[in-house]
Amino acid sequence: MSILVSAARYLSIRLHASKTPTGFVPLSKVHTAVVFVDADEPGVQALIDSVVKYFSSKGIKAGVFAVSAAKVPEQLKGAVVLGRRNVGWYGKPRRHGRRAVKTDLGEELFVNLFGRYNFTAEFCASASNASFKVARSHSSKGVYNMLVTSEGFDQNSVFTQMAGLLDTVK
Repeated sequence: MSILVSAARYLSIRLHASKTPTGFVPLSKVHTAVVFVDADEPGVQALIDSVVKYFSSKGIKAGVFAVSAAKVPEQLKGAVVLGRRNVGWYGKPRRHGRRAVKTDLGEELFVNLFGRYNFTAEFCASASNASFKVARSHSSKGVYNMLVTSEGFDQNSVFTQMAGLLDTVK
């Protein structure tokens, strides 16, 4: 990665970082959740279906975003797909124009299911005004309140474990 891309990413996160205090919030106080998944991993459609089913059973509106490295990614039912056309040259989601995607839904819960670093998901997490943020991988910026380590597991099994932990938060 070039120095120019690194500098643009650093400045973008600094300029758009949320100032909302975060902490553990029970699911009974959550009305909207945003979930970022890796569209390039196998079994992503089953994961999206289980995410939507889990949150709808709790009475929570879920917005699922699938981030793909493909220029023209395949469409997934129940998710907004973010391909290379929907993000800028350094990975930030487009906010203006015909390829713009609204990733801020006024959520109280933000879930990042990427097992590796993905700038698009990290940017959306740091810019989100969610009061409770959960991730699968560690962020150096200290954005998340809860981390679920997942070496050797796929997104679906990690979400199942994460859902069990979210149910126990009171």
